[in-house]
Amino acid sequence: MKLDLNKPFDLKKFKSYQDKLILKKAKIELKELRDKRTLRQNSYLHILFSLYAIEFGYTLAEAKTFLKRKSDLLTYEKAGDKFLRSTADLNTKELTTFIDWIRTFAGVNGCYLPTSEEYIQQSFEIDKDIDKHKEFLK
Repeated sequence: MKLDLNKPFDLKKFKSYQDKLILKKAKIELKELRDKRTLRQNSYLHILFSLYAIEFGYTLAEAKTFLKRKSDLLTYEKAGDKFLRSTADLNTKELTTFIDWIRTFAGVNGCYLPTSEEYIQQSFEIDKDIDKHKEFLK
């Protein structure tokens, strides 16, 4: 059952169902549904990875890994070992934060990356530039 607890009807339904489950002493699984990243965000993220890779001479995979390792948002430790989170696990807010971090990090290192609005306005030229470097991104 999916409910939006911002809506009074759904909240009432949730509380009623909760009471029934408590009376039954039922075993349940409860999880919060988070907004997933959008396809537009994902496409823009890959544009940024590609532009960063072209600027610094990385393959696309190298740029992705490098930027993820540099960001505290995408790294975590477990039993003393460091790991990388997948961007596929990020929700829209987290991905926006990561995208903003990439643009800032790139800028500090002398590489201007376009905003999403700039990309939309200049997508033909930017995509053309990426296509021109495709062989180096593999």
